[in-house]
Amino acid sequence: MKFIRLYGFLLLFAVLQLGFWWQTKDVLPEMGIVPDVPGRVAVKALSFGDEEFYFRMLGLDIQNAGDTFGRFTELYKYDFAKLYAWFTLLDSLDNKSDYMPFLASYYFSQTQHVKDNIHVVNYLYEHSASRPEKKYWWLAQAVYIAQHKLKDNDLALKMAEPLEKAENAPFWVRQLPAFVHEKRGEMEDAARIIQNIQTNSKNIPDGELRFMKYFVDERIKHLDKMQNKQ
Repeated sequence: MKFIRLYGFLLLFAVLQLGFWWQTKDVLPEMGIVPDVPGRVAVKALSFGDEEFYFRMLGLDIQNAGDTFGRFTELYKYDFAKLYAWFTLLDSLDNKSDYMPFLASYYFSQTQHVKDNIHVVNYLYEHSASRPEKKYWWLAQAVYIAQHKLKDNDLALKMAEPLEKAENAPFWVRQLPAFVHEKRGEMEDAARIIQNIQTNSKNIPDGELRFMKYFVDERIKHLDKMQNKQ
């Protein structure tokens, strides 16, 4: 008798579960893509003193935003203004880590809506411009995105300018402002930057010295031709 009651209850629950599923199978939760950005004070409080752990936990949330619960969301659907706010917020927890600039420049910059990259470039600049000797790589990425994706040489120059004085950075990094000036047709400025690097640097490899001399000589020749035409 007890077994009959037990099986009866199990059958009843199975029927109720089936009925509940049937009534709710088409009801989907309203899931956003980029979560709302909390305030900095709230984030500091919620870290409970372990800001590094909370930084990485929130970073994973942003990395996986839009791709949870079996979803896959195209990047053009993301709110890049929100992403920018998240990047800067997470920098308030840890601005030494390369985690956020890596996500911004290598992943989110691949968005199909290319104009959204202005938020990526602005973030990379704010993250790196005050310490180009340590964060030169992300400024170089910002130059590339501004120049080749946004097609904005004025913005690219702004991204590149701090790199000229990036101590201990590779020479090609410090030369980037000169290459951007050249793209803008400013040969004199391009040559000046290379000359400054050559004059104020020590232990320059022979290959770099030859390139710098060649670069300056060619730009001077170009300027002379332009003046002769006038």
